[in-house]
Amino acid sequence: MFPFLHPMRSFLTLIAIAAAAVVAQQLLTQAVNPDEAFQADSVGAQLWSMADLPVTEGVDHMGSGNCVLCHGPDPVAMQDAEGGDVNVIRDWSGTMMANSAKDPFWRAKVAHEQLVNPEYAAEIANVCTGCHAPSGHHEALLAGADHYTIDDLVDDPMGLDGVNCTACHTMSDDSLASRFNGDLPTNSDRIIYGPFNPQVTMPMQNNVNYTPTEGSHFLTSNVCAPCHSLYTHTFDLEGQPTGGVFFEQSTFKEWANSSYAADDITCQACHMPLLAEQTILSDRPPWLAPNRYGQHHLIGGNKVMLSILRDNAEILDLPAYPAAFDSSIARTERILTRHTANLSLTPQPNAEPGVVEFEVEVENLAGHKYPSGYPSRLAFLEFVLTDPEGNELFRSGGWSPEAGVWGRDGNENPLIFEPHHQVISSEDQVQVYEMVFADVAGQPTTVLDRAASILKDNRLPPLGFNPEHVSYDTTQFGPAAEADPDFNALPDGTPGSGTDRLTYAIDLGDYTGDYTVSLKLHHLTLPMAWAQPMFDLSATTEPTEDNADLIEAIELFEGMFNEADRTPVVVAELVWHSDPSMGFFDEAPSPTEWKLVPNPATDQVRLDGPANKTLAAIDLLTSDGRQVAHCEGPELTHRTLDLTASPAGTYFVQLHFTTGETQVLKGLKGM
Repeated sequence: MFPFLHPMRSFLTLIAIAAAAVVAQQLLTQAVNPDEAFQADSVGAQLWSMADLPVTEGVDHMGSGNCVLCHGPDPVAMQDAEGGDVNVIRDWSGTMMANSAKDPFWRAKVAHEQLVNPEYAAEIANVCTGCHAPSGHHEALLAGADHYTIDDLVDDPMGLDGVNCTACHTMSDDSLASRFNGDLPTNSDRIIYGPFNPQVTMPMQNNVNYTPTEGSHFLTSNVCAPCHSLYTHTFDLEGQPTGGVFFEQSTFKEWANSSYAADDITCQACHMPLLAEQTILSDRPPWLAPNRYGQHHLIGGNKVMLSILRDNAEILDLPAYPAAFDSSIARTERILTRHTANLSLTPQPNAEPGVVEFEVEVENLAGHKYPSGYPSRLAFLEFVLTDPEGNELFRSGGWSPEAGVWGRDGNENPLIFEPHHQVISSEDQVQVYEMVFADVAGQPTTVLDRAASILKDNRLPPLGFNPEHVSYDTTQFGPAAEADPDFNALPDGTPGSGTDRLTYAIDLGDYTGDYTVSLKLHHLTLPMAWAQPMFDLSATTEPTEDNADLIEAIELFEGMFNEADRTPVVVAELVWHSDPSMGFFDEAPSPTEWKLVPNPATDQVRLDGPANKTLAAIDLLTSDGRQVAHCEGPELTHRTLDLTASPAGTYFVQLHFTTGETQVLKGLKGM
């Protein structure tokens, strides 16, 4: 049955199957928390969760449970150089992609849109399931269905598998960059594409009836385009289509209009980070030559929803075990706090008597707008000035679960929004980076299918973003940001800086003492102003046979939302002291982890890290693991590394500490 299984592997597999059988028997009589029953990352815990993955087979797609056999936990394959488990299924299972069809906020938002436009409920669901349940959606339409709705989804294991293995790996290279709204070019030849030339094809053909085939398009960002380029059809206030469309999410197009695209730094470079060493990708046969492996972390910025999924996994019937979600949450925090944005703060001379001024610059490090993706997401600045005893002299921005973003217009009323600021001088002003759209009457709305025009979009563009680019019609700024001469402006005034500059002008009155400025950039996934309209509509809608399921979906999410920790993530922060003896310009807090600054970089990079660890040597490695530079001794004085020897794109820096420990950091180099 398994012709390529090594004798020892056969023994280990039988042990794992027997263990899984014992676990299954236990689960029949008692609830099991896998983190308590197993070690968090043990094979037993993974098998416990993977047993629930669907093995349904369709014409072109199949459930992810079929992929566990060869790409799941294994004594030889899917391991890093230290023997750590990096298997595809474990990493993927705790991501938003894996759980996209069961995401309770997505289900609630679809229900919200359907309650607003009930005549087009099936069409609305059909658009949404194209990306959130692509395999089930494709198979249903292939079988002749006109639509694939939420009612279809809840009874379909393939659809509930979310963005699963075959959803991506069956895509052919057919005009990928110009596709929208989940229009995935699934091939009908039972081909599984990947970035490598397969050494053998028979194991996959025999076990799952797919032929593994090299597809160079999997090394490009184009494979992300069909679902990360999304427009909605505009409905008027009476619920009728106007014939217009609105580009709700244009993450791929934002990347295309950036230096990242020009330098061929792909989406995968950040969201599917390469291991520094090669990895055996399948246990069939176990002697396959190792390849470079892009880990299926699929990380973004949605810590809140990952936490809601983890904390409600039993209610939502999610197969991933808590440690898998914890890993995704930790990776999300890491990318937000280390690879998303930089802050700078510069005191300005010649202010009026009693007034202090600072220029603040916010730099986007992402390869697309920040924040990008679903339009509820926002970032805001917190600027606080305190005296030496810690008493606040001025505050712009802050957050609490009850009040939302302090000083932000529209916290209680989504029909009002905070304007884009070039100068902040009052505590009721706060800089909020977000997209706000209007309905056909020009009023702000959170109903996606009523979106007709942009009222505000001052989300930070990526480096190299140009309003003259062909994609600008789908990625344009809002009016105020377009009119701001310091927004996305290089020193010579030309576009493409990927930054925003603004001034804080604070009247201190008679106060003449020393003071401290604390500056933070916060990331907020789901403000109350986005959730409340759903909850209000659900509470005021009379239940009927047709809408009871929609109301239930919203109420289910409302309970989870109210229980969740929705605290924003601090993406970047600085502290400045007016007293030079306190440290004129300090980064706060002091670094607790090693990181590359800046990242991306061009000519050289600096290494920032904890003071309690001393470097002995640094190696510069190319993306395929070749060492091209080595530093030690006096060369390490300034902790800088010349990147000249590394080609553009992904590179790795291996740190060697005097304690004998090593660590590998990933960087991106521009042209």
